[in-house]
Amino acid sequence: MITPTRFFKAGDELLATLQQSSTARPVLRIGAISTLSRNFQLQFLRPLLGTDDYTFSLKSGQGQALFEELETLGLDVVLSTHVPENDMGSSFAAQLIAQQPVLVHGAPERLKHQTLAQLLAHEPLIVPTENVIRTGFENLVARLGIRPNVVAHVDDMAMVRLLAREGVGLAIAPRVVLADEIDSGRLATAPFDLGISEPFYAVTLPRRFPHPALQQLLSDQTVD
Repeated sequence: MITPTRFFKAGDELLATLQQSSTARPVLRIGAISTLSRNFQLQFLRPLLGTDDYTFSLKSGQGQALFEELETLGLDVVLSTHVPENDMGSSFAAQLIAQQPVLVHGAPERLKHQTLAQLLAHEPLIVPTENVIRTGFENLVARLGIRPNVVAHVDDMAMVRLLAREGVGLAIAPRVVLADEIDSGRLATAPFDLGISEPFYAVTLPRRFPHPALQQLLSDQTVD
C-alpha cells in the first residue's frame, strides 16, 4: 500500500530529478563534513575529474545539517566518518568507501624514538577531536600507561595538516591527510602501529531516480 507520505516523497524526488535533467550536464551535489581531509575528498572526486559528462558541486558543513539536506533532496551524497542515525523515518544507506590506519606523522628528526611509548610521551602531539581517532588515542595511551604531550586538540584535518607542516608537533592522523608532505619527504611516518583506523562513508538516501553518475562513482571506490 502506498501511503500519502511515500507518494508525496516520490513526487518530490521526481520533481528534483526533472529539474536536474533540464540542464545539459546534471550536477552531482556532494556534501562533506567540514572536518574531513581535503586530500580524501580529492581522492573521492578523482573519477569525475577530466570528464565532460557531469559537473559536481561540493558543500562543506556540519554532519547533521548535511544529512538533513540529503533527506530533503538537496544533496545526492554526503561524505562522512560516521553513519547517521536513521530517525524521523529516514533510511540512510552508508557505503564504506575507505578505511585507513591512523599513524604518527611529523618531522623526521622527531621520530627517532625506540618505542611508541617514548615517542608519545616526549614529543608534542596534534590530536584530532574526531570521535574515532580521539577515542582510539585515549585508549592507546591508557594501555601504554603514559601521559602524552598533547599541544593541540584540533577539529579540522586541514588545520592538523598545517600545524604538522609548520613543525608544531606530530600529527595523529590517517596518511591521506598529509600525503603530499610525506611524498615530498618534508614529513615522515613513525614505524609504529597504533591499532586505530578511521572509516570513510558515502551516505545516500535510496531513491527511485538516483543521479546517473552516483552509482558509477561509488563502484569506483575501494576499501583500503
